[in-house]
Amino acid sequence: MNKRMETLIAFLCLLILTGGCGFSKSVYESVSGTFSESYDSVFSDTPVLKKRLLVLPFVNQTGLGTEKVEEFTNVFLSHLNRDGYYLIHRAPATPTPRAASRVPEFGIVADPDQAKRAAELGMNVMITAVLSPHDVRTKKKGIWPFRKVVADVEIPMIVNAHDVVNGTLLLTNLESVRIETRVEEFDEFSDEDPGKLKYELDAEEVEKAWARILERQAAALNKKLKAQPWMGRVLSVDSEGAVINAGKDVGLVVGAVFEVFTRAETIQSAGGRPVALMGPRIAELKVTDVRESQALATPLGDGQVEAGQIIRIKR
Repeated sequence: MNKRMETLIAFLCLLILTGGCGFSKSVYESVSGTFSESYDSVFSDTPVLKKRLLVLPFVNQTGLGTEKVEEFTNVFLSHLNRDGYYLIHRAPATPTPRAASRVPEFGIVADPDQAKRAAELGMNVMITAVLSPHDVRTKKKGIWPFRKVVADVEIPMIVNAHDVVNGTLLLTNLESVRIETRVEEFDEFSDEDPGKLKYELDAEEVEKAWARILERQAAALNKKLKAQPWMGRVLSVDSEGAVINAGKDVGLVVGAVFEVFTRAETIQSAGGRPVALMGPRIAELKVTDVRESQALATPLGDGQVEAGQIIRIKR
């Protein structure tokens, strides 16, 4: 057997053992430092820690009733946490100040007070969502004299995921479904705003559209969150060791080891808020006592461990 054929057979065997194209993704994630926790659970003894999610009330700009928005929220969270991978906490609805009621450009909503509260609660990620107004355009269909004008109605939803630990935006995702419907009255030579056109959407089609949107949004968010390693913070340090914000509730066990990172330079976010980037690894912590939502860990080595530092489960 010549060398070229041996190389080809070896390559094919490697593809079979590693699941084909999935191998290239795993290699990329290994090099980039971004691992999937489900991948870790198969190939190492690293505990898969559940992420704590703070879900803010959906921003409703569609005119839907409170009960319908609550129904959509429950459907979205049901899709998201189908495997019980997250600990979901829902923030209570609070009055929105008139000055802050307008959703900013791109639909990225980040309430600094809620983010602070999320950090105090030991959350990993804060989720915000916007049920945006319909985007309506007109379209001509058919040929003269049978041409008709229809309303092309886009139903959009935006979901954002904010990393509470380091203050960055993990995900902003737009999902939408378009529905065509007959326009009741339309003058093609008029300058009338398309958003004010008289049309009626089929209720069943709208329900199906929202069902698809909610499922897609949950899938996109779930994919992103599972690709992120579990990260938290050192809460305090004393003579007994360091207290960290992970406990039995997230699946932590005695003996788990965390890497500790310093804070590096601080940059300004798009909203003007300072964000502290994660610096180099300086120490490791081994868990010695696990409580309900916190744990005590002993430093390994001589690294200087301080409150506020970022921790990441060691792989």
